[in-house]
Amino acid sequence: MRGTLVSLRCKRTALCFMGRGIRLRFARRIELGDYGMIGDGVILSGLGRDGLQVGTRVNIGAYSRIVVGTDLGRPGSYIRIGDDCGIGEYSSVGGSGGVSIGRNTIIGQHFTAHPENHNFRDLSRPIREQGTIRQSILIGEDCWLGARVTVLAGVTIGEGCVIAAGSVVTRDVPALSIASGIPARIVGTRREDGRADN
Repeated sequence: MRGTLVSLRCKRTALCFMGRGIRLRFARRIELGDYGMIGDGVILSGLGRDGLQVGTRVNIGAYSRIVVGTDLGRPGSYIRIGDDCGIGEYSSVGGSGGVSIGRNTIIGQHFTAHPENHNFRDLSRPIREQGTIRQSILIGEDCWLGARVTVLAGVTIGEGCVIAAGSVVTRDVPALSIASGIPARIVGTRREDGRADN
């Protein structure tokens, strides 16, 4: 009942299940799919060009932040989460440069996605005054990202990939690859022939 009532504030009404203390910001830019589960204390914000789209049967763990943008003067781009995805507790996804997560992807706790980087080359100015570069993040369908994975701006993770817990993904990962480390490197493949894409 609580989930359906809260969803009345969103772009469309959804039959979903919501925990306590959920905060919606710019709710008219948020589209929730049916049968989702949003955990306690989650923050959802649709401040961005294309807002926040959450597919059907998506599970977002407690105390996560799914925030397209925070700056009224420079709104974010978008966050799109495909059907049947799961995102673990205490995760943080920013959508300033755009983030897309494909269907059936599962993500562990404390996941972070950062689709923008700060400029820092000018030594005469504080870093906070030098602006940012925004680049989208694309995570394919049917991936598994372990706990505490971080994905940085401009990265594409192909479909069917496995990213080991604690990895920091700084460059593209081909489909069906297994990657691990800081920075993440390909350590294996899920292909039967053992060959990775180039």
